[in-house]
Amino acid sequence: MKRLLPLLIFSSIITHHLQAQSTCAQTLRTARSTYDQGRLHELPVLLQACLVNGFSDQEKVEAYKLLALAYIYLEEPTKADEAMLNLLQTDSYFEINNTTDPAEFISLYKTFRTWPIYRVGAKIGVNASLPNTISRVNAVDGSQAEYSPNINFQSGVAFEIPLGKKIILNPELYFQLRSFLYTNNVALQNDVENTTEGREKGTWISVPVSVQYLLNEKRFHPYVALGVSADYLMNAEITLNRTRENATSVQQQTFTLSPQRNAFNLGLVASAGSKVKVGGGYITGELRFLYGLTAVNDESTAFTIDNNVLFDYGYADNYFKLNSISITFGYVYNVFSPKKLRNKK
Repeated sequence: MKRLLPLLIFSSIITHHLQAQSTCAQTLRTARSTYDQGRLHELPVLLQACLVNGFSDQEKVEAYKLLALAYIYLEEPTKADEAMLNLLQTDSYFEINNTTDPAEFISLYKTFRTWPIYRVGAKIGVNASLPNTISRVNAVDGSQAEYSPNINFQSGVAFEIPLGKKIILNPELYFQLRSFLYTNNVALQNDVENTTEGREKGTWISVPVSVQYLLNEKRFHPYVALGVSADYLMNAEITLNRTRENATSVQQQTFTLSPQRNAFNLGLVASAGSKVKVGGGYITGELRFLYGLTAVNDESTAFTIDNNVLFDYGYADNYFKLNSISITFGYVYNVFSPKKLRNKK
């Protein structure tokens, strides 16, 4: 019997819930008939119990719509506003039907804020960085230093604040790993070659703020964006190795670069992307280019990394800015806060 008791309680709850749903479905049908018959003053009492406990969200939307219409025709604007607000809080994506909805109901709907106040979500992707050399510093005569991009990871949170139908403010916060490759070939006497290879990696906190312009508002929402990015370099290091022809190679070693790097940097961002409406928000995909405005390092620190870096690896720090390109995918969720709009005087 003790084992059956929880099952009996659960069955009783389910049965009660189904009976309440059936009763409230009948109540809604009665409310429709009552509205059609013009007995508008009976609707609030008829619907009250099921609005508190019994209606599904879809049924609540219809019930609040009936109440709003009833209060409009009963000339009770305060209660009509309250019913419309409850409707929009139940279903933030509710839309009027300009063909079938009464003009008075459409006019009431338009006096409320029905668009999302912002969107919030997460993004993840990859980036490839490449130095933009301002001036070169050669540790060894005959150096031919070159940089090449390296792919790395980034993730972050994104906010979107609509400023109009097609203009959106887009602040974001990213954790980024940026890296690039360094190769320096040096031809010494008797055509003996030395090659130094390295990989510089930095850990960044990036705060880009851009303004999006939507190109259309169909199912796919392509956009372009421009903005600025404030970036903080948390840590930087370089891993070097050197191969020497007809001589012993220098083993791979990692050196910290944080003291030689500027912690705060600024850049310009240009983006192109698209959004697809899914559920209560949008799946996003974006291609972004970051152009570094400030130098990552200083010419005066070119030879201050470590004596081993200079003599064993023939490496000196070029003076450069850092550019990058990234591809991200994510999801942003709409956040609504419906309210009655103030009348413009």
